[in-house]
Amino acid sequence: MNQKISLCMITRDEEEYIGQCLNSVKGIVDEIIVVDTGSTDKTKDIAKKFNARVFDFKWVDDFSAARNESLKHATKDWILVLDADEVLDSDGIKAIKEFVNGKENDAFLFIQKNYTNEPSIAGFVNEEHKRNGKTYAGWYGSFIVRLFRNKKGYEFQGTVHELVEPSIESKKGKTAATNIAILHYGNAYPAAASKKRKYYLELCKKKVQQNPNDASYYELGVLHKENGNVDDALKSFRKAVELNPKHSMALYELGILYEKQKDFDEAIKRYTESLRAKENSEAFQSLGVCYLKKGMLKEAYRNFTKAMLLNPNKYTIYNNLGAVLEKLGNYEHAVQMLEIATKLNPKNGIGFYNLGIALDKKGDFVKATEAYEKAVELGHPKSDDIKKRVKQLKGLLNLPSYKYGFKVGG
Repeated sequence: MNQKISLCMITRDEEEYIGQCLNSVKGIVDEIIVVDTGSTDKTKDIAKKFNARVFDFKWVDDFSAARNESLKHATKDWILVLDADEVLDSDGIKAIKEFVNGKENDAFLFIQKNYTNEPSIAGFVNEEHKRNGKTYAGWYGSFIVRLFRNKKGYEFQGTVHELVEPSIESKKGKTAATNIAILHYGNAYPAAASKKRKYYLELCKKKVQQNPNDASYYELGVLHKENGNVDDALKSFRKAVELNPKHSMALYELGILYEKQKDFDEAIKRYTESLRAKENSEAFQSLGVCYLKKGMLKEAYRNFTKAMLLNPNKYTIYNNLGAVLEKLGNYEHAVQMLEIATKLNPKNGIGFYNLGIALDKKGDFVKATEAYEKAVELGHPKSDDIKKRVKQLKGLLNLPSYKYGFKVGG
């Protein structure tokens, strides 16, 4: 029997975005639930044109409260959660239909691609993207549960950056990672994003005063980190760990901050503690990166492999595996990993560059040239150096001179 899906959303003054969001799920959802927290524009009117059921909800400075109100009205077998400034990538629609008709899993992780024109953001992927006449330099991502079974008692937690994952975990639900992308546009503009982050930070400060537990300090740490307050973020995450020594995410965030400060030994310690509390692909990958930065290649390889086993669809893991294998001199295996990385993401400029290096060192100059050219086409930051190497290889191969007819850079 085909399972049906309820789309659950919370909104406030989203007339600029909500139409494209609802258009993106036309062929997949069976009902649309919109909980509106006080729109004064045309948000609700636009939603109703898509036959959405719209409910008014008084804003109480708590995103989870509004999110959980939307879940109460959902009547179908599965719940899909999107924000109005997000779009479901068209490639994911067919996959979602297959997922909801399976019996093995209760929830699915999607990759949220947060588009931005700020390449300095941690985790930035140089991948130009255009939509509705606007151009975005790239994105930074996070894995987040956005599809889960209804009527299982799952609910969101957290005043800001609300998550359903802890509830699913506490009820022994099984979560699987996917390669489905959610395209998020609302944080693309620095002024608007900064204003939003400052508002969220004040909400979290208030929550810590009202309920000073590990969860509150963790949320506060995340908001301090997003606002660039590194010292305050460290203090908040340390307080969360003091209150709960097994808070895996607070330990993981400490690892990220120490890694960013190039204190790789402390980062390794924190990532390891996080993994002792709970294994996850992201922490294994981050741990592998720290070992790679320290030149500890075998430890890096071991952790990247563990990350891959937990999340076999994440292309950056294969980028890293390929880089380690190339440094170890195992060019054949490196090429295999990097070919997987570029198949998982054909716009993976770093993967094509790493692939070019591995093929180059392997002595396969024709394929190396092709991989290098693709990396330049995708705007790799070392494009000028890559073009010099391509010219050298073409001279060796006596190939026609290559002319770059596409736009270089990002």
